[in-house]
Amino acid sequence: MINILKTVLYMGSLHGFFTFYFPYRIALHSKPIFDAGIFRLLALPLWFVGALIIVRCSIDIVGRGQGTPAHVDPPKRLIVNGLYRYVRNPVYVGALSVQLGTIVWSGSGQLIAYFMFFVLTFHFLVLLIEEPILKNTFGREYEEYVNSVPRWIPRFR
Repeated sequence: MINILKTVLYMGSLHGFFTFYFPYRIALHSKPIFDAGIFRLLALPLWFVGALIIVRCSIDIVGRGQGTPAHVDPPKRLIVNGLYRYVRNPVYVGALSVQLGTIVWSGSGQLIAYFMFFVLTFHFLVLLIEEPILKNTFGREYEEYVNSVPRWIPRFR
C-alpha cells in the first residue's frame, strides 16, 4: 500500500508537472508556428494513450516490480512483461506521446524545443543512470532483456 502512495505522489508530481501542466502552460503562452487544422484532433488519442501507458506502467512497477518508479526506491524485480515486453522505457514513451499531443494541438514551436530537450534528457538519463543501475542490480537477466527488447521504438511481435 505504501508503494502505491509513493508512486502516486512521485508520478503525479513529476509527470503531472513536466508532462502535462508545464507543456500546457507553454502552449497557452506561445505563438503557434503551424496550424494542424482538423489533424489537431490527433492530440486526443496521443494524450489518452500516453497517459494510459504511464498509469499502466506505474501499476506494473508497484505490482510486478514490487517497488516504485522513483530512482531512490526502484523496483525489486525486473519487469519484462506488460508494455515492457515491447519497449524498455514505456513510461518515457508515454510521456513523450502526451507532449507530442500537446504540440499537435497547439502548434507551439516552444513546445517542440521542450520536447527535444526531453528526448535528450530521457536518453541520457537512461544511458548514464538507469541502464547501469539495472545491469548492476539484475545482471545477466537484464542483459538478456536488453538483447531482446528495444530501448525506444516499440517492437510488436
